[in-house]
Amino acid sequence: MTGLALFHIIVTAALIGLAFHALLNRLLGPRLVRMPPAPSPPPVSVLVPARNEAATIDRCVRHWLSQQYADFEVFVYDDDSSDDTVARALGAADGTGRLRLVRGGPLPDGWRGKPHACHRLRAEARGEILLFADADVVPSPAALARTAGAFSALPIDAMSAVPSHGSPSLAVRALVAIQNWAALTFVPAWLAATRCPPMFTSMNGQFIAIRAGAYDASGGFAAVRGTLAEDVALGRRLATLGYRVRLVDGAGVLDCEPYAGARDLWRANTRNLLPIFFGSEVLLAVAMAGLAALYLGPLALVALGAILGHAGTALWTWVPLAEVGLGLSTRFSADRRAGYPLWLTLLHPLAVGALLGMGLGSVACLRLRGVVEWRGRRYAVTDDRAA
Repeated sequence: MTGLALFHIIVTAALIGLAFHALLNRLLGPRLVRMPPAPSPPPVSVLVPARNEAATIDRCVRHWLSQQYADFEVFVYDDDSSDDTVARALGAADGTGRLRLVRGGPLPDGWRGKPHACHRLRAEARGEILLFADADVVPSPAALARTAGAFSALPIDAMSAVPSHGSPSLAVRALVAIQNWAALTFVPAWLAATRCPPMFTSMNGQFIAIRAGAYDASGGFAAVRGTLAEDVALGRRLATLGYRVRLVDGAGVLDCEPYAGARDLWRANTRNLLPIFFGSEVLLAVAMAGLAALYLGPLALVALGAILGHAGTALWTWVPLAEVGLGLSTRFSADRRAGYPLWLTLLHPLAVGALLGMGLGSVACLRLRGVVEWRGRRYAVTDDRAA
């Protein structure tokens, strides 16, 4: 057996396995849009950390205040913003008095910005369910009802959702949609919350809902205040402590425009990728090498085969093209569910290539520079996961 044939056996088997896993997630994974109403809807606190979010905060506030839900409150934490975030948030509330603004200040030593903002917000909340949502998340009117229903139907102690993503920038749309694909393809959302190992537990910081009792008993964001990927760290901490954590598909209920341009997206991923892989360059390198082999390798073989005069042969053309189709099938499934156009699916190899670049950038930023910048703040890279 030649090395090329062995490569194809491994790649094809892996792609078939991932396609089967994505199918399980599609058939059995929970979707927020399908959650039934809760029999006894609990009070919910919507908690929005905001630092320099003038471009998005008014739309965010309007949609949260327009929820079709009986008992809820909305808090916005102004994390020492230097723009007109506060004025826009209060303007969106339209003088109804239903929005409560929490004023922040300089960041205390030992804290990252978002964990501290969420920690402060929790101190103000009275709800039985605490819902932490980014300022660029736009909920449908039924978002709170669906969220409360999820806690009754699954059942769970904490839940995170992946929204549909959009952006005026075509480059950002092509890249950010990879988040929906990654959740469908790699996260075992089809497993019951009690059966998912902590290392495979995933949470998305854009939207996290958690029972107040579980939050307080686990230490909440204060327990992960030193990590750069506080959402992932909190999810794994909860699972390790025995709490039931579930990642759900939020398409159809939650929309998000997280980045104004490709530069912001790139910086966000270089900040987060290495911490997601437990701060291990080895794990990150293995993951990136696997993605390259599965989603870029077959295309490279087709091109190389044409150059070497092997075009039209099985191992250099037809098998690689079949592997490309297998790879795109999971992306097509994720894109269709999220409502993305076909051209995003066809750009998947370019998106994977960009993700590889972000992985290298994450190592360079966090290990070589030792400092990461985000939202106008500079953090020393010491990824302490617990207090």
